[in-house]
Amino acid sequence: MDNNKNISLYELTHELTSAMNGLEIDEETGEINGIERLEAVEADFDAKAEAVALYIKDTEATAEAIKAEADKLTERRKQAEKKAAGLKDYLTACMEKVGRHKMETPRCSVSFRKSEQTNILDEALIPAEYKTVKVTETVNKTDIKKAIKAGAEIPGAELVTCNNIQVK
Repeated sequence: MDNNKNISLYELTHELTSAMNGLEIDEETGEINGIERLEAVEADFDAKAEAVALYIKDTEATAEAIKAEADKLTERRKQAEKKAAGLKDYLTACMEKVGRHKMETPRCSVSFRKSEQTNILDEALIPAEYKTVKVTETVNKTDIKKAIKAGAEIPGAELVTCNNIQVK
């Protein structure tokens, strides 16, 4: 095979299987016929598989970098929100201290509006009719795995062996 970069890994997989199935042994000489084709396809397959594996590594690294950046941005957002809330409290306290309820400049205006909020003093004293119960049910796969390995039969669950690809 002539190391064609346009052929896909899927096609190479098919070619490799075909080359392996096409091996024949010459009864008279004991020579394996088709070995050259198999070796050529294997080399192309290995090169293509390596390219896919490297692309996987690159894509995983990109995803990890994006996650790290998102985490940093989330932390910065939380800090900015906390700072803004603290500054609002500070401005409120200062304006209330001097008896100002409104302030306007060419760049901003500050005013207060009345609102109501419910303040819970003791949650235990609140009647049940004003409470919402949240129930979260999850399957504990770790415990199920241990039980199946110990010989238990768990309806709705089975233990399967997987081949997880690792690209390093």
